[in-house]
Amino acid sequence: MPKLCIHCGTDCTDSKRFKDAQGNYTCLKCYDRLKYGLPIQKDVEADQGAPIALADEGPVAGEQTQCPRCKQEIPAGETVCRNCRYDVTIGAAPMAPGMQAHRPCPKCGYDLAGLNRKASCPECGADEYEQESVRREKKKAAVASSFYIEPLKIAAGGLIGLAILRLANGEPMRLLVDLVALAVCVPLGVLAYWFFSIIWAGGLDQGWLLAAANFFAVFSVCWAIEALFNYFPVPVVGWLVSLVVYYGMLTYRLDLDGWKDALILTVFLRIIQFGTLFLIVSLL
Repeated sequence: MPKLCIHCGTDCTDSKRFKDAQGNYTCLKCYDRLKYGLPIQKDVEADQGAPIALADEGPVAGEQTQCPRCKQEIPAGETVCRNCRYDVTIGAAPMAPGMQAHRPCPKCGYDLAGLNRKASCPECGADEYEQESVRREKKKAAVASSFYIEPLKIAAGGLIGLAILRLANGEPMRLLVDLVALAVCVPLGVLAYWFFSIIWAGGLDQGWLLAAANFFAVFSVCWAIEALFNYFPVPVVGWLVSLVVYYGMLTYRLDLDGWKDALILTVFLRIIQFGTLFLIVSLL
């Protein structure tokens, strides 16, 4: 369906346009002319007997003209006002560079290039305040999602390392036990974190889902490290490295304040890990 300008009647479907509250469209050319108080130039059928105006006709040499926009004098032989850049040959001032840049509407994606910064979107009708609100909400959502992406990437790296170690040593069944134990340990770790936060730390610092993603990362990486030292044993070192990684990741991922908090939570998680593995192996 064509989108016709109510002033000049031109089809502005594929060009910049404005839409009022009644759903009527105004093309960019008419919008500029109305803004500067200039008459609308409608496309009318040319008189075959009238003389044809040349496209490059401008002010007569030796005569000054007055700018219709700012009323300043335009020097003889020139067509562009030196004061406001109004071009008498096109009946409007050229767009500022900032208006020419690609600028999608944050609500519907329509390109707002060429429109005033305060103009409403001609497609969805969102005004500048709604556009800014949608823009802020999208930014907040993007920031929130980034908090989950990082621990999930760390968890994926730990799982890949664990799978390579188990399969390379011909223990696919043990890998299955690890995955089942991880699925059980993550929610148990969140419960332990809740208990620890209420009893010891005085309140939760992270939401349930974010805490679960961080515990998933901690368990996956530490499980892979323990598997590595299981196949390449080094006395005391393997156990110590695993404990340090637990402590360091918990401090960083859960943003714990003191070393005592991280140490107590590490002990909780180690008990959960070994207890879960023992229970699963016993059932098998």
